[in-house]
Amino acid sequence: MKTIALSLFAAALGLAQSQSGATAPAPKDAAKPAAPVQKSAAQNKKPTQPSKPSPDQKVKAQAQTQSIPAGATAVEPNLYRYTDSNGKTWNYRQTPFGISKWEESSAPAQQPAPAKNEPVVVTDLGDSYRFEKKTPFGESTWVRKKSELTDEERALAGDRQASSESNRTNVDSKPAGNQ
Repeated sequence: MKTIALSLFAAALGLAQSQSGATAPAPKDAAKPAAPVQKSAAQNKKPTQPSKPSPDQKVKAQAQTQSIPAGATAVEPNLYRYTDSNGKTWNYRQTPFGISKWEESSAPAQQPAPAKNEPVVVTDLGDSYRFEKKTPFGESTWVRKKSELTDEERALAGDRQASSESNRTNVDSKPAGNQ
């Protein structure tokens, strides 16, 4: 199959080459039309009006002329802060595409909300603990031997032991058969 395809391809190339060699290109001088009659200088002159730059050209011109002010302080690499005469604070960042400028907001940046600590139920099974935690995907349950606890699980088990020692009447133990 490959041999047939290769033979057809070679034949097509040979045919194309023989056809292009048969026709000679036309001389360039024969294709040009006669030169038009030139007008006098007075007739060629049009009244000049200043053309208004388009909004895109204004933005490009502003981006090209924008530079980091001389009194700007370096905050980090390629980031500068400058306070102008009106008291506004501006940030300037040097990017591969030019200089980016934006006004610094006076509101502090919002801190991310702390993750809600979902309660974990810890059950002492003797030589191990069973942990039960509600998640968005349903309840998650795992059992870990006391000797193999992670730091987080130790903290959860320690909190549970501390709370059970302070309140001996409320015990979370469940039978081991309900796994």
